[in-house]
Parts: sequence; structure tokens; C-alpha cells
Amino acid sequence: MALASAARAETQPSTPVYRVATVGADPTQVWDAFDRRLRELGYVEGGNLMLDRRWSHGYEDRLPTLMNEALRARPDVLITSTLPPAPQVEARQCVPILAIAVWEPYGSCPISPVARMSQASSARDVGAMHWKLARSAFPAAARLAVLTDSDRPFLVAYVRELQAAAAAAGITLHVLDVSGDPDLGRLASAIKQAAPDLLLVGPSFMPPDSRRQILRFARSRGIPSIGSHVADGVVIAADYDWAQLARRTADLVDQILKGADTSAVLSTAAPAKFEIAIDERIARSLGVTIPQSVRAQADRVLN
Repeated sequence: MALASAARAETQPSTPVYRVATVGADPTQVWDAFDRRLRELGYVEGGNLMLDRRWSHGYEDRLPTLMNEALRARPDVLITSTLPPAPQVEARQCVPILAIAVWEPYGSCPISPVARMSQASSARDVGAMHWKLARSAFPAAARLAVLTDSDRPFLVAYVRELQAAAAAAGITLHVLDVSGDPDLGRLASAIKQAAPDLLLVGPSFMPPDSRRQILRFARSRGIPSIGSHVADGVVIAADYDWAQLARRTADLVDQILKGADTSAVLSTAAPAKFEIAIDERIARSLGVTIPQSVRAQADRVLN
């Protein structure tokens, strides 16, 4: 009987353990949403799921190493939310790769977008939303400045959207470009000289620490700002609802791990929902009152 029981135990299939790798800038709420959705779908880290998390903390030069390390570990699926430079990666190294916010292939490895959008179209969307919030939250602002890096195609398209809107409204827009010269002291001097009523900053401008430092300087000059990350210290932040996209990504991961073909499960829909956050604490410190019409649009208000 003992031998029979042992034989039955040996023939019973064991629970598979899936390996999922994630490569991103920071362990933000986006990845929290991804992890939560996987748990809701029945995946237990340390049980039937092994998560390999790798973060660049906003430094793009670290991304190729992180991506290559993740690929060498041969996960069942790799998820990324960044736009890494694409070095030479051999096809034999490829695994299924889903991208929350990446569109280009990674070397020889195709990257499958969770939402269908191009850099240019998404940059225009973000720029249009930032402009809309600028005009509705700060209607008296006549001099605006935008921080950019003309070496980054996303920010170039973002600035073009703002320039077109400013020209149509007859509003002065100063473009402060750090390409080839990321010196924070010079950028601070440029902000001081421009003396804008409002500062606009795109989602991929400088590493987070540098971005937050320059926005801190702007606040010290009494200049409010609109950006994409409320953690940067802006009064209003608006960007795609990446948490929603992260949850959608977890659903796709579940289908792929269960054997579905990557191309068969991808949606052709573009992201439509923006998340808007208002930091009332910073607004009060600057003596700024956010109109109720803008507050009503906010998904989060930090008090």
C-alpha cells in the first residue's frame, strides 16, 4: 500500500511555477496594481509565481543591462514600462515581452504593446492634457515655460503640441532645453530669467532626482508646475492611467502563461483614460487656489 501511494504521488502532476520578469523605472503604484491583479488571478509569489523585479530608478543607461539580465534568466514572460535603447539582442535570447509603454522592438526581440499607440500620438495627448489643465487651473498665467530635452523624440512631440496651443492662444511659451547640457545650475538660472507664471514638464524629462530638484527650485521662486508625476512636487499631475494599463497587462500575462499566443490576446485599443492628481499641500504653500471645476476632474487630491 505504501508503495502504491508513493507511485500515485509520483504520477500526479505538480503545480507549475511561472517566472515573470519586470523591468521598470521605479516600483510605483503602476507595479503595485500589476502585482495585485496577479494575486486576484490566483498567482502567489513564492508559490506558483516567481517575480524577478529590476528597476533603473530613472537612469536610462542602466536599462540595457537590466533587460539583458532579465532575458538571460529566461522568464516565461517579461514586462517592461520603459523605453530602453535597443542593443544587439539575438533572437535565441527572446522571450514573450509585453510593454505597458514601449513601442519599438528590443534588438531582435519583438515587443508586444499592451495598448496601441505611438510615441508621437501619446506625446501629443499628454501635451494637450497638460495645456488644458494649465488654462483651466491657471487662467491668468500669461508666461509659461516648458522643460524639455530635444534629444528625446517624445519630449520634442510634447513641446510641439504645447507650442501650437500657445501660439493659437497668443500666450508666451519659453522652451528650456537641457539637451547636451543637463547642468541644473544653468537650468535654474534659465528659469529665473524667464520668470514664468507656470512651469510645464513632460513625463520623461531628466532622471527623477534631478527633475524633482529643479521643480523644488521652481517652488522656491513661487512658480507652480504641471507635470506627469505628483511625486515630483507638481501642483497638478496628469498622465495616462498606467495602473489601469498595468491591470490589463496582468490579465494578458495570465492568458499567455495558460498557453495563449501573444499576438492573439493583445488589444488594438489605445489608452483613453487619464489620471489626474492634485497636490493641495503644494498649492497652499504657493498661495494657489485650484478651481472647483478642476478639482472635480481629479482622481486623487492630496491634502
